[in-house]
Formats: sequence, structure tokens, C-alpha cells
Amino acid sequence: MSNMLISALNPAQTQNFASSVSAFEQKLNAVNANPADQTDQTSKTDASSFGSIFQAYLDLFNQTNSLQVDSQNLQLDYAAGKTDDMLSVMLAQEKAYTSLNFTTQVTSRIISAYQEIMRMQM
Repeated sequence: MSNMLISALNPAQTQNFASSVSAFEQKLNAVNANPADQTDQTSKTDASSFGSIFQAYLDLFNQTNSLQVDSQNLQLDYAAGKTDDMLSVMLAQEKAYTSLNFTTQVTSRIISAYQEIMRMQM
């Protein structure tokens, strides 16, 4: 149901967020398909893989921030009486909440993966 609400607000932002999520998932899948313990990979490849994943995460984070700002601006406009479209305000809030929730989950997974790597014995 939230996907339907999210896609109703702004198709351009929804597409940008969806493409950011897809790019992040593709980069993670590419790294998972080529684990770092293979001997034919070099450290340069590992660094570029990390860099691309990090860039995809930053894009996701920036997109989430943009949705939060847009939601806040709509709330302020509604409170100031500049708009009377409560539906747009609620949809923007739901969209921002969903993207923040997803970004928080991704962040938690990244942190737990990092902690798991740090626990490994060499």
C-alpha cells in the first residue's frame, strides 16, 4: 500500500529514488558475486568496488535527504496557509518516512557487515 502512496506524489522523485535503490542493489550483488577471497582480484578492483558501493549509498542518502526537505517544505506551506492540499502533504510525509526507513535499514546492514568483518581472524 505504501508503494502506491509513494508513487502518487512525484513520479520524477520516485523514479530517482527507485533508480538509486536499484543501483545500490546491483553494486552489492556484483560484489557478492565476486567475493574478495578470490585470488584473481586485485586490491584496486576491491577499492573500486567499495567506492562504487559507497557512491551508490551516498546517492541513496542524498535522495532520502531531498525527500525529507520536500516533505518539511510542504508541511510549512500547509501550516502557513500557502496550500490547502492535505493529501500532498500526507503523501510527502509517507514518502519521506519510507525512504528514511529504507536508508536506516541499509545503514544498519552496512554497520553489521563491517562489525562482522572486524571480528574475522586473519
